[in-house]
Amino acid sequence: MYIPLSPVFTRDCREGLQVIDEATSGLDPVVRDEVLDLFSEFTRAEDHAILMSSHIVSDLEKICDYIAFLHQGKLLLCEEKDALQEKYGILRCSKEQLEAFPPSAILGKKVTPYGVEAVAVRSAVPAGFSLGAVDIEQLFILMVKEAY
Repeated sequence: MYIPLSPVFTRDCREGLQVIDEATSGLDPVVRDEVLDLFSEFTRAEDHAILMSSHIVSDLEKICDYIAFLHQGKLLLCEEKDALQEKYGILRCSKEQLEAFPPSAILGKKVTPYGVEAVAVRSAVPAGFSLGAVDIEQLFILMVKEAY
C-alpha cells in the first residue's frame, strides 16, 4: 500500500537520510501504524536513516534505535533507546527516602502527597530499593516535571 506523505518522503525515495517532522501527527491509529511500517521498511537498508521529530512518543518507541530529547532548546539526552531503559528505572518511595539519594542518582521526580515517583540511575540506587521499568514518555515527563 502506498501512502503519500509529502514530496520529501516517498516510497521511491533514493536519498539515504530523510528528515521528518511530526509525520504521524493527526493520523488515525491504523494509518499511523502503516506509516511507521513504511519508515521501518525504508530503514532496513544499511545506507538509509530517518531523523524524526515527534510528540507521539509511542511512535518513537516503536521504530527508533536512538532517542534524543530536546526541551526548551536544550538537549537533555541522546542515547540508544534500549540503553535508556536499561540505564534508568522508576523509583517509588517517600520524600524522606529520596533525600538520602545523591543528586546524581535522580534524573527527575514528581512529588505528590502520596510519595515520590522518580527516574533513577539504576547503578546509583542503593541496595534495598527496587526500580520499575521506565518507558520513554515517563522518562521525558519526569525529567522536566519540576520545571513547571
